[in-house]
Amino acid sequence: MDCAASRRSGGMFARTVGVAVFLVAGLAVAGCGLGPGEEAGDAALLVTRDYGSHVLVDDPEVPVNESATAMRLLDEKAKVDTEYGGEYVQSVDGISGESSGGRSYDWFFSVNGVVAERGSAQFSVGAGDLVWWDYRDWTDAMEVGAQVGAYPAPFATGYDGRDWGVEVDCLGEQAACRMVENQLRGDGVDLEQKASNMIIRVGSWNEVLETPEGRRILRGPGKSGVFVRFGGPSVSQPLEERGPAWDLIGLDTKGDEAQDYGPEAGLVAAMRRADDPPVWLVTGGTDHAVQMAAAALNPEDLERRYAAVVSDGHVSSLPSS
Repeated sequence: MDCAASRRSGGMFARTVGVAVFLVAGLAVAGCGLGPGEEAGDAALLVTRDYGSHVLVDDPEVPVNESATAMRLLDEKAKVDTEYGGEYVQSVDGISGESSGGRSYDWFFSVNGVVAERGSAQFSVGAGDLVWWDYRDWTDAMEVGAQVGAYPAPFATGYDGRDWGVEVDCLGEQAACRMVENQLRGDGVDLEQKASNMIIRVGSWNEVLETPEGRRILRGPGKSGVFVRFGGPSVSQPLEERGPAWDLIGLDTKGDEAQDYGPEAGLVAAMRRADDPPVWLVTGGTDHAVQMAAAALNPEDLERRYAAVVSDGHVSSLPSS
């Protein structure tokens, strides 16, 4: 969201704040940042609501210079109102953050599919970056650290100048892993590994649930940011004693079960913890489902999705409606 300030006791709220200390409440942010400089190329701006399901602005060619920020791009294409001395993006084109019926709604932003850890007015944007603002219900998933909808970013673009490599962690059969590697290379991704790597874990849910990301999914969207669960064998059973198939169950924005896609559905999801590089999952209830998820690793299938389910040849978004 737009705020690095805290709204929960004892911790930093993941709502990234556009801190512009010289603005007064309610003013637009056109005056923040440095003066204009020579254009360095184009960035892309996407403005949506409800987890990307409704597009408000989609401009793939917004000129940027050395003073471009995530907030400045938004202000160039929409009417932005702020509060608290310019620290919060309160509304965009009249769509305002609010609490209603026990639910909370606000504006969040990400750059190259990674939810930023600092305010939008301080987050510099360069040529080739994708800035995605989304207005969403965050009641049951306060922290969504990464999304798949900017693919091939962040693997092909990087993020915020971080010196991250790209690593495919093959947990299961090799066919799906080779598909993922080929998809990445075909989309211009260098699979060079470095001291810190963005990771794509590839394997069936039986294998993935043993990873830190799998354990986060077991704890629900509030911990993982992914609106999915897998139903099937008991996770308390040893791996070798579990059945081969798990049903992939899509959850709605309240974390309730919305659709059972069955064991042959694949999942492509992304997570991030603190400042670590993001980790993506390419998984499913069976090995065939993992291959279906691997085949969906392309810009057309993942565009504007927080996470994706692949079922019966179709790609759907999570949360489920």
